[in-house]
Amino acid sequence: MDIEKTAEYYRSLTADDICQCAYCKNYVSQIRRVYPETAAFLESIGVDIEKPFELFPLHPGHDEQITYLDVQYAVIGSREGFKRTQVGGVTFDIAGSHPVTGIGSEHFVIEADCITLKWPKKIRQ
Repeated sequence: MDIEKTAEYYRSLTADDICQCAYCKNYVSQIRRVYPETAAFLESIGVDIEKPFELFPLHPGHDEQITYLDVQYAVIGSREGFKRTQVGGVTFDIAGSHPVTGIGSEHFVIEADCITLKWPKKIRQ
């Protein structure tokens, strides 16, 4: 994995590159504050936690909570050196499947499992 090229890739992404659906906006607005250890781990490998590649949310519950079953991030370079990691109650592993990334250079996709955040009543789909 190439940490510097990964960080460069994330710096190049703008707000327009991030999905603007309610699920993604909710995730981006809370994730760094609610999961600071997870954010620090991702930053250590060049990934910006607020710029997910893909999210897989469950339908929000009546308890004003939403669980994201998987959250995927692209990492530039070879998957060599990346190992399944658990940090801040979240497990990261190489994704078994994912949508086409559109990234032209060598890369792989990692995913975080079961992240739970607030889902305010004011959010409407």
